[in-house]
Amino acid sequence: MLVAEFDVVVVGGGHAGIEAAHAAWKLGVKTAMLTMDVNAIGRMSCNPAVGGVAKGQIVRDIDALGGLMGLLTDKAGIQFRMLNMSKGPAVWGPRAQCDMKYYSEVARDTILSLDGLSVIQGELAAFDRMVDGRLELTLLDGSRCITRALVIASGTFLASKMFTGLETSIGGRVGEPSADKLSECLAREHIALRRLKTGTPSRLDPDSIDFNECDVQHGDASPWPMSDRHLKLADGMPDDRFWGDTAAHFVRNDCVCWITRTNIKTHDILRSGFKDSPMFSGRIHGKGPRYCPSIEDKINRFGDRDGHQLFLEPEQADIGRVYINGFSSSLPADIQLAAIHTIPGLTRARVLQIGYAVEYDSVDATQLYPTFECKNVPGLYFAGQVCGTSGYEEAAGQGLLAGINAALKIKGEAPFILGRSDSYLGVMADDLSNILLDEPYRMFTSRAEYRLFLRSDNAEMRLKERAREIGMISDEDYADWKRRRELMDEARKRLAEESALPEQANVVLESGGQALASERTRWINVLRRPGIDPELFFRTALPDMPLTRRDQWFLYAEEIYAGFFDRQAREIDDQKKMESVRLPEDLDYMQVTAISIESRQRLNSHRPLTLGQASRVPGVRPADITVLAHWLENRP
Repeated sequence: MLVAEFDVVVVGGGHAGIEAAHAAWKLGVKTAMLTMDVNAIGRMSCNPAVGGVAKGQIVRDIDALGGLMGLLTDKAGIQFRMLNMSKGPAVWGPRAQCDMKYYSEVARDTILSLDGLSVIQGELAAFDRMVDGRLELTLLDGSRCITRALVIASGTFLASKMFTGLETSIGGRVGEPSADKLSECLAREHIALRRLKTGTPSRLDPDSIDFNECDVQHGDASPWPMSDRHLKLADGMPDDRFWGDTAAHFVRNDCVCWITRTNIKTHDILRSGFKDSPMFSGRIHGKGPRYCPSIEDKINRFGDRDGHQLFLEPEQADIGRVYINGFSSSLPADIQLAAIHTIPGLTRARVLQIGYAVEYDSVDATQLYPTFECKNVPGLYFAGQVCGTSGYEEAAGQGLLAGINAALKIKGEAPFILGRSDSYLGVMADDLSNILLDEPYRMFTSRAEYRLFLRSDNAEMRLKERAREIGMISDEDYADWKRRRELMDEARKRLAEESALPEQANVVLESGGQALASERTRWINVLRRPGIDPELFFRTALPDMPLTRRDQWFLYAEEIYAGFFDRQAREIDDQKKMESVRLPEDLDYMQVTAISIESRQRLNSHRPLTLGQASRVPGVRPADITVLAHWLENRP
């Protein structure tokens, strides 16, 4: 039975699927989301938090491009913290603890409220390429639909298995099945798959925890929301859990987390279970994330440490269950429980859900363009953990780019590709499509060579215009951004022209332990002094200008990093020039005989879209890129 025909079908209702479906719908193509369970849309499979160092920058990039994650987080957030504030703004990371149940409710209601977006409950079993280039999808129940583009955002569900000690079960999440048929279909299409592993810790009953033995961790006194857009997601959505006026971007920030630590006794008990560990016994073949390891992996790799810090995080505003951040495990249940009972505050803890590992199929993302389209199957896109990444934020960013590019392809428009100097999303897309990974990919600030330019405070400055060009930003949002930008330009002008009296400047300088001024000085020179409080500065220097808090910090960062910007600006200009040189998709590099045979073979294999991407293909020599650029300029 043929259900319908669509321009874009998105498989999966997780963080990648949400962004992909929303982006394609927003760009005006006929879109459907296919999910195994409508009630699972936006479900937080693991930790109840969004953001962090580098990950928070991704969320800010998504928000600047018109995506949903920042809005959803502000709506469902219960504690907001800016990480790394003791360091420079370039490595700050906004993070929010969320009510995970409410996050899923808001995400589901948002998707269901999008007029014209179809949501189909079912499981994709197979797809076939049609003569005209469209894809025919067959669902597990035998029904069919046809689409011009398919985005697979299947998370950890491809041929997935769950492990707790010697116990094994089929599924990608507790109580949810594995997508075996789709994995088999991808293999038939000669799409290279690999096994990866992830895991999740036990959840505890908060009434059984002695929080007095733990350190309390509050949110920031003045919280930073993730989004700079209006928080109203859809007409009629409930606001009962939201504090303050939506126009003022206030967020809920009243919940606390707690900190405790493992100890030598904990480690000894964990080691006693290594013989029954599916990870150490070889029953799990997939490799887990290096930078988010299980507790047994930490004990094995860092055996000289006498303790590891753990965070006890509420999964909901009313606590409900407590997530042990840092205690992911697939050891036998009795070993996990005994080890938990040695930890301060948890000696009488009741486990509501035991920790487990998931092993699943993922695609080798070097088979994809930076648009996330499969090179060998036109119209087929992948996004999220199925591409070999870890984390909600990385998944959502890929979903956004895949959904945008699938829609643009349908509309016959040029692909949307972000460079490494444009955003963390551009860094991630470039890394995934060029680097052969053997473990789940996680974003770090160290991956971005231009991280001074990719801060959380300047996401709009970097990306808003590009989002507007392709239609991802509403007229209201764009008008608000133009007003903010004009206000910042006016602020710069006034700071450069107006002078501060010594007593005015000293109010600001004292906040940062600076030498005091003895004569009048331009306000712009005061702003360039590192260590001052920018919010105090603007209250003192420009009390009549309604700059947002984020825009104040942006202006401050632009001044204190100005010298570094000048040195890197030429590098970025050179890179952007190379990124602007498009390469023909059907170019046979074997024709370019002046470059090495190895480089020609690698370029033919990777099929880069731009000269900049070609320069980052592993094994391609810089001299060959110079030759290729000359050949492109002079070919007939």
